[in-house]
Amino acid sequence: MSKQSKGIAIAVVAFAAAIGLVIWGGRIVLLAGGAHEIRYPAVVDTVPDPTIFPAQEGKVTPGLDLAALMAATPAALAQGKQLFAVNCVMCHGAAGKGDGAAAVALTPKPRDFTKAAGWTVGYTMANLYQTLTEGVKGTPMPAFDALSPTDRFAVAHYVESLGAFDHHDDVAAEVKQLDARYHLGEGPRGPNKVAVPVVMAHMAAEFRAPPPVASPPAADVSAGATLARRLVRDSARAARVLSQIPGWRTDVGAFARATAAGAPDDGFRAAVATLTPGEWKAFHDEIAKLTPAPDTGSATNRRQ
Repeated sequence: MSKQSKGIAIAVVAFAAAIGLVIWGGRIVLLAGGAHEIRYPAVVDTVPDPTIFPAQEGKVTPGLDLAALMAATPAALAQGKQLFAVNCVMCHGAAGKGDGAAAVALTPKPRDFTKAAGWTVGYTMANLYQTLTEGVKGTPMPAFDALSPTDRFAVAHYVESLGAFDHHDDVAAEVKQLDARYHLGEGPRGPNKVAVPVVMAHMAAEFRAPPPVASPPAADVSAGATLARRLVRDSARAARVLSQIPGWRTDVGAFARATAAGAPDDGFRAAVATLTPGEWKAFHDEIAKLTPAPDTGSATNRRQ
């Protein structure tokens, strides 16, 4: 480029900057206030808002195949043996005879799995699964519900293998029994999904402050109105506190206990503690009359 061309180019750039124009990415854009602030071309956001979607009910996931879990496969027995060594040997002993290291300190003594007599719950697979899930009340046998259902079935299979006697398992009947008690065949339901704006709207309604306790009309000189004027210290705070007391509208005792215990921080004056039963009744009835009942179906109404 010749010196003359360079000079012309510099002059053009200087002129553009002076009037607030500049070439940016092949486009001419306006510099607001000269060269201090670049105003880029508007970009339209075409990405949909991921927080807005129709409400979705949680889906039921597949449950356990109880008939398959009732089968004493080599894999189930091996898994059960490993879990038994970690969780059961201390009390029941390595051979399951109830002679583990901790057995001497336990009353009643741990179950001898090798014998058919004396089982509290029973020795079928369903019985053993119930025992592992719930424990045995009145004995040192705890619930092992921290183990997964599959692990509990595995332990039950291994326990059965320790006793040579007939455990009288009826697979069809026991599957029905277990499913009725624990609903293992149904599978858990996934969480419901609700759009964020909907949740925010519900939260706003849930935590909306109730209107303040109203003041009695000046012409009302009844005992309740007189007490309300004297004892309500902060009408807005009193209304908020009352909205958190279940059943206060129909229970004078609940109203009295709550307001007296929290005064004066709850919006009522400490003098409420000096009221007689008759005065409490008049005061309660007046406050209930002056406090608007919450809308039907609202969170506050459900609490009361």
